[in-house]
Amino acid sequence: MDAEALSKIIKTRRSIRSFTPDDISDEVLGRLLNDATWAPSGKNYQNWKFFVVRKEKIKDFLQVFQAAWTFVKPTLEQKLKPKALSATEKFFLTLGNAPVVILAFSEIYPTEDSLVTYGSVFMAVQNLLLLAHAEGLGTCVLGRVKEVNHQIMKLTGVTNMEFICGVALGHPDTQAFTPVPARKEGKITFI
Repeated sequence: MDAEALSKIIKTRRSIRSFTPDDISDEVLGRLLNDATWAPSGKNYQNWKFFVVRKEKIKDFLQVFQAAWTFVKPTLEQKLKPKALSATEKFFLTLGNAPVVILAFSEIYPTEDSLVTYGSVFMAVQNLLLLAHAEGLGTCVLGRVKEVNHQIMKLTGVTNMEFICGVALGHPDTQAFTPVPARKEGKITFI
């Protein structure tokens, strides 16, 4: 792949909030996640850990995600226009029918700055987003809602790691596409 093709993948990736019911094979999921772990990581800790939630467990995760809406709704009511708020609520209540959710965790290093370890996980997540888009799949990052973190930990059985974020993954419902938003100006300064 040349730089122009990679640039196109980066510029056309968007958050997808509506998915078809088609599942994703274990082979594709394995390839995406294995390739995602080729991200750089602070001190080469490679501290990411991914949990794949699908089939019957999606229903359990959806209950947790729905509970998170209670905590984020008051903030979003202040920031979003009614149409965007309604669309966001619909996504929280349905996950856009995503057949897969990837939960990203970080191993904990008590002597390490958490920004280093979290940043490493987010680099692997970005790889996952771009790889999925190149594969024709859609993704949406699910932010961490601290009030339901304990439920995420219970769902996965994790006790010794930090939950970073989730990623809804599936085949995009092309009827629900929205244009990629323009990039804001003034974000780059040469010194």
